[in-house]
Amino acid sequence: MPVYSVSFIFIFLLIAGYRNTSGLSNDLYYYELEYQNFLAGSLSQYEIGYKILMSIGGMITDDFYLFRSIVIFLSLLLVFVSVKKYSPSPHYVIALFTTYLVILSAEQFRYFIAFSLFIISFNILLFSDYKFKKVFSAIVLGLATSIHFSFLIYFVIIALFSEKTEQTIKIKVLALITFVFCIVIFINNNTIPGLETLISGIDDSKIQIYLNQKTEFGFLILFLLHGFSLFLSGWAVKLSQKRTDVGTLKKIKLIHQINILSVIFFPLFMVQITFYRLIRNFLILNYMLVSGISISKVIKLDMRVSFLVLAWTSVICWIYFDLVFKTPMEALLIPFFTENYYLNF
Repeated sequence: MPVYSVSFIFIFLLIAGYRNTSGLSNDLYYYELEYQNFLAGSLSQYEIGYKILMSIGGMITDDFYLFRSIVIFLSLLLVFVSVKKYSPSPHYVIALFTTYLVILSAEQFRYFIAFSLFIISFNILLFSDYKFKKVFSAIVLGLATSIHFSFLIYFVIIALFSEKTEQTIKIKVLALITFVFCIVIFINNNTIPGLETLISGIDDSKIQIYLNQKTEFGFLILFLLHGFSLFLSGWAVKLSQKRTDVGTLKKIKLIHQINILSVIFFPLFMVQITFYRLIRNFLILNYMLVSGISISKVIKLDMRVSFLVLAWTSVICWIYFDLVFKTPMEALLIPFFTENYYLNF
């Protein structure tokens, strides 16, 4: 059996078999309760796409965990197919994914479904040869948004994205303006000027919850974490200059452009640290970039090793921030390894 298929089965078992009875995280409990109530005829507050999935699931089984396993299988398949099609070294990308993102995928069921569609959306945007790639990308992103509303904000990235790499200077200016705006927010006690007025006119309670909060200095950690991605993608561009073919260099520059564009999310980190997911989702694109550098035969070995050490350091920092610093280890990291229906013998 091909290694890629074995990896798929292993990761599927890790995600689908995950249970959490710690009492510190009740996501799966509430998803199961929501599923049972929905099948019993109760109204659901979730997005229309997820409600459609539950309706289809109800035609197959009333067992939430069987429904979850089927959806995870299909979502993970989308991730694997997309990575294999567009990544220079899919095995390396999956290895990085398994190290960190797979743990979150096991916990955040609905978010993982949307995330799998998000990956396809941005792979189409960055790497496909479709004539109307922005349209196709937006359609797939719309499906992701129908599962989890937070993905709506990525339409901004699609709108601002330009396949012409020479437009990067304009994007850098936009990033600089955003940074200046962050200074204004900080002076304003980590509050976006005019946000309270905006919130008062919004009926959606979810959006109000996300926006009507503020953090202290936690946003600085997120600035540094994304700084890792910016530095790595910028370094990848320099390493690839005159060392790779034009097509590969262009892909690397486009991923770097996405990292620069992502700076526009920085003001949101200062309001609510939960928005860190917006840059976390782009990590898999950076993993594709890292995989390309790792297998390059024209870049000197010592430079590749240095690049990979920094890339793995970034992964470790993300793990520590997300699964140790922000979330108690007992709530997610430890249960991921100790509570698995398929792997605990």
